Amino acid sequence: MRKQPRVLVGRTALVSSILAPVLFIGSTFLAEQMYAGYNPASQTISELAALTAPTHVFMTVMFMCTSLCHIVTAGFSPGIGIPGRLALGLAGVATFMVALFPLPSIEGTSIPHRISAMIGFILLAVWPVLGMRVGGTWPWIVRPWGAVTGTLIMGAACFWFLGVWSNQSLGYVGVVERLGGDLESTWPAIVMITLFVVQRRRSTSSLTS
Repeated sequence: MRKQPRVLVGRTALVSSILAPVLFIGSTFLAEQMYAGYNPASQTISELAALTAPTHVFMTVMFMCTSLCHIVTAGFSPGIGIPGRLALGLAGVATFMVALFPLPSIEGTSIPHRISAMIGFILLAVWPVLGMRVGGTWPWIVRPWGAVTGTLIMGAACFWFLGVWSNQSLGYVGVVERLGGDLESTWPAIVMITLFVVQRRRSTSSLTS
C-alpha cells in the first residue's frame, strides 16, 4: 500500500477548484443575461461563445480561465492518484481547445470544437475513478466507492447529454448540458474541499497528541 502524502491538497488547488465552478456557472449565467433572445433551455453553452455571438469574447476568456483552474487543481492535489490528476489536467487542456475552436456561428458546427468538447466531457467524468486510492485511511471521497460514485453520476449525466444532443428536436439540450457541465465543474471542488478538511483535522490531531 502506497504511503499517503503529508499534504493531500495544496491551498492553490483548493482555491482553483472552487474558482472553476464559480467562473463556469457564473459566466454562463451572466452571458445569458447579456445575450438578447438566447434560450438557455434549448441552446447550448457553446453558442454563447460562437464567433457571431455578442458574448463571444467574454465566454472565450471564461472558458480559458476555467481550463486553467482545472490544470492548476490537477497540479497541486497529491491526494489524487496520478492517472486521475493527468485526466483532470487534460480535461483542462480540452476546455482550452474548446475556447480556441469556437463555433463559426450560432447555428454552425466545428469538428475541432466538437471533438475537444467531447474529450473534455469524458475526462471530467472519469478522472475520479482514475485517481481513486485504496486503503481505509484514505479520505472516503477518493476511496473506490466514493470515486466510482462520482464517475457514475457524472458519466450518467454525460450520456444523457449525448442522447439529447443527438436529438435536439427534444428542445431541452441546454438544460441537460448545464446539469452535466455544472456538475463536472463542481466535483473537483467537492473533492478538494473534502481532502482539505481531512488534512486539517489530521494536522490538528497530530499537534494535540
